[in-house]
Amino acid sequence: MKDLMIRISLLAVPLLILAACGGTAAEDEPEVATLRSSSPSASPTPGERPLIRPDTSAEEEDRLTAVWLTCLKEHGHPKQADTPADLPKEEFEARAKVAEKACESKQPEQLWERSKRLDPDYADKLRDWITCIRAHGIDAWESDGFVTYQSLPPDSDLKKVDECEAKAFA
Repeated sequence: MKDLMIRISLLAVPLLILAACGGTAAEDEPEVATLRSSSPSASPTPGERPLIRPDTSAEEEDRLTAVWLTCLKEHGHPKQADTPADLPKEEFEARAKVAEKACESKQPEQLWERSKRLDPDYADKLRDWITCIRAHGIDAWESDGFVTYQSLPPDSDLKKVDECEAKAFA
């Protein structure tokens, strides 16, 4: 009988341990703060504008711009509406402001524009961008936080400008 009690005890201990460790998925959640995040979303977060990266195709850029322009038209922007734009200046500006506010989250922005808006290191990145552009023999400089050219570079050099932008703001 004593042997039977020892065997039952030896079998009961692992079963009790397994029962204590089991439970539903909700019980398996940690009871402490974690840095666990949800899976990334393919769509922008609220308030985040669509990003036009240097490698964005012309077709995708056109599509993003069309979404924004459609929104402006739907919200009565005078330049996007089918009605004539011979409105008084104050009414034109008021209608434009309302439409632009309603559609600001759909307005595409370039990589450097997002950086200028959100990144405290924008000035350093802008300098790096301009230094890279100049290294390719393109005359550019900074003016009030923007890249400035004497005249727009030819199309063959614009790819170098895009490459420099990607490098500086990556």
